[in-house]
Order: sequence, then structure tokens, then C-alpha cells
Amino acid sequence: MSGGASVPLFLLDRDGVVVVNRKDNIKTPAGLTLIPGAAEALARLTAAGFDVAICTNQPEVARGAMSHADLDAVHDALTRLLAAKGARIASILCCTCTRKTPRMKPAAGMLRDALARFGANPAETPFVGDQVDDLKAAFHAGCRRVLVRTGLGRKALEDGLPDYVQPVAIYDDLAAAVDAHLAARR
Repeated sequence: MSGGASVPLFLLDRDGVVVVNRKDNIKTPAGLTLIPGAAEALARLTAAGFDVAICTNQPEVARGAMSHADLDAVHDALTRLLAAKGARIASILCCTCTRKTPRMKPAAGMLRDALARFGANPAETPFVGDQVDDLKAAFHAGCRRVLVRTGLGRKALEDGLPDYVQPVAIYDDLAAAVDAHLAARR
């Protein structure tokens, strides 16, 4: 987007950030459980005028554990759950591959697609994740790196973060990350 102010964009991973991770992965809407405070945090972003996009690897489709229609049903249900709390998800981008591709995190393809779609400046756009691959994707896209301790975030911190992805902002959960981002913009 050239000239003028663009609508701010907030990017995030799905599992471990918005919804509770499942060992066998989420394959149906019944498998969705929101992380406490996540919907309300996303509603605060919506109210502040942000576009919110989810960028998520979902290899279960390529593995045959679920169909594209099943994945769409999960995302439709997630969008409705969040909307019921006042949160609007502008887009959900997915990579359903099992092998490395330019879209699959840790590559930055999904994030770059979202940035282009919304005309957002990567340096002003956070990507919130709970794994090192999320931080790597954010680094490669030029986005701000944010790690939450929910999901696999605590394990990622225990295992250590690569130096090259620094700086990384670390928060207990999505709500704390959103509140800090909104406070910094005031």
C-alpha cells in the first residue's frame, strides 16, 4: 500500500495461541477449546481497528487425517466462537503440506501473503506464536517476533531460542501480548 495509513495488522498462530493444543490435533469443531482470555484479547484488537489474520500449519490434511472440508468446518466454527465474543478474524491462511514449502512455517510465505493482502508494514506487524518455527517465520517475513508461554511456548523457552530471531517479546499469553501491543501504540 503506498501513501496514506494502512489499517494495522496483527498476525498469530492458531494452536497454542488462540486454541488449546491437542496431542492428536484438532480435526473437528468439537476439538476447539479457546485459551482463556484469547477471544477477549482479539475483541480488543478488533475494537482498536486492527485486522487479525491467523497463519497456521495444518499438515493433518496432507496426512489424510482430515479433509479440506473438515479444516474449513473447524475454521468456520473458530470464527463463530470468536465473533460471539466480539472478535473478528479477517483471514485464516493455512499450509496443509507435510514437506517444506515456501508457505509452511518456518518459511514466511503465509505471513508475506497476509502482509501483502492487507497492505501492512512488516516492521510494524507482530506475529504471535508458541514455537520456534513461528519466530523463524516472523523473522523471515520481517515481522516483530512475539512468543507466548501457552501451548508449546514454555518448552520453546526451555529448549532455547536461536540468537538470530532476537529480539523476541515474551508474554504469558495472547491477552498479555495484545495488551502490551495496544499500550505501546497509545
